[in-house]
Amino acid sequence: MPVTVAFELPTIQIDLAQIGDPASLLPNGGLGIHGSNGIGDHGCCGGIGDQTGGKPGIDGGARLGQKISAPQLIYKVEPEFSEAARKAKYQGVVVLAIEVGADGRPLNLRVLDMLGLGLDEKAIEAVSQWRFRPGYQNGRPVVTSATVEVRFRLM
Repeated sequence: MPVTVAFELPTIQIDLAQIGDPASLLPNGGLGIHGSNGIGDHGCCGGIGDQTGGKPGIDGGARLGQKISAPQLIYKVEPEFSEAARKAKYQGVVVLAIEVGADGRPLNLRVLDMLGLGLDEKAIEAVSQWRFRPGYQNGRPVVTSATVEVRFRLM
């Protein structure tokens, strides 16, 4: 059975208290041309647009240039069909949201798209045994989020 693994980008948390006025002239806390997170001509380091330094972008906690590599699947266990699904000749795809720990083990498995007839449980059972090369940031393994599609197809 083919298995598809799709990875999500890290979630960026935005604190509403940190959002400033784009027209602000304040050097701290504003998002104007004089702010350190400027949107205009002279913003620096975490801003968007023409800047005196740094790369354009939005800083979501990780500094710009410190990308997180995606985890890579290195070992998988094929899921088994449940007896009820086999008898009903039922097939399809279960989609799971997982986190890949710094040790490469799947954590916090959640079903996003269900199939039923015991196949959701079989998908979780199989994926929980998979192993990944973890995502890395600055040379260190980090927890990353991923979406996994487990296909159940009768031959």
